[in-house]
Amino acid sequence: MSEWFVFVMIAAGLVFGAAGWFFFRKMPTTWLLDYSETEISQALLEQQQLAIWPHLVLLMVSDAVIFALGWYFVGPGLHLAAVLLAAQSFLLIIVADLKTRIIPDQFTLALLPCVVLLWAADALTGEAAWLPGLLYRFLGGLVAGAVLFFAGWLGEKIMKREAMGMGDVKLLSACGLLCGLRLLPMLILLAFFSAALVAIPLLLRRRRHPDSSGDMAFGPYIALATLAVLILNQPLFRLWDAYLGLIT
Repeated sequence: MSEWFVFVMIAAGLVFGAAGWFFFRKMPTTWLLDYSETEISQALLEQQQLAIWPHLVLLMVSDAVIFALGWYFVGPGLHLAAVLLAAQSFLLIIVADLKTRIIPDQFTLALLPCVVLLWAADALTGEAAWLPGLLYRFLGGLVAGAVLFFAGWLGEKIMKREAMGMGDVKLLSACGLLCGLRLLPMLILLAFFSAALVAIPLLLRRRRHPDSSGDMAFGPYIALATLAVLILNQPLFRLWDAYLGLIT
């Protein structure tokens, strides 16, 4: 029965991925405007119209993989429902940030109901009492936002230009609420490490070719790191323990 249900989850992921593709195309274009912008350009309208290939296919496949991994590693229950609901916002955030360098506040705010579901799931399953669980999540969000805000401020002082948008800060803060204080170090490590793998070659290229763009979207790495922590935290902890065992 459980093996057959994996196929059901994959099918559900395909449907949700298609629904996310349709929603992105039909949502108000003003969501993709920066705070200082008021006019919708033709280029922005074209960026919003995601193509069937590769955008629809990638969203459907990505959602199907997330649904299958969630069922396998998280298991049925309220935790899984919260993670899969959050995944829909994360996929839209990845698309928006990659295409427009904007993380709509609406997508970040959509993560807050998932925080409530995870908080309730922890309390109902006995993983954390109601008040301590709420406190750990609040501290996780506060610390995450503060860390990225400081990193952006420091980067701006070093590079003499904006290094981190407030959309990224708000997103990481929401992800800190999702993961809580206990999982926050893993979240930050994964987000910064995965982003560095791309950022370092871009910076080196910019030093050699000053006219080339060295900018990159950080939101996708935050989103993917959060999904990895929420779904794969147990395997990640085992890998970390194995690594510590090797070096000690």
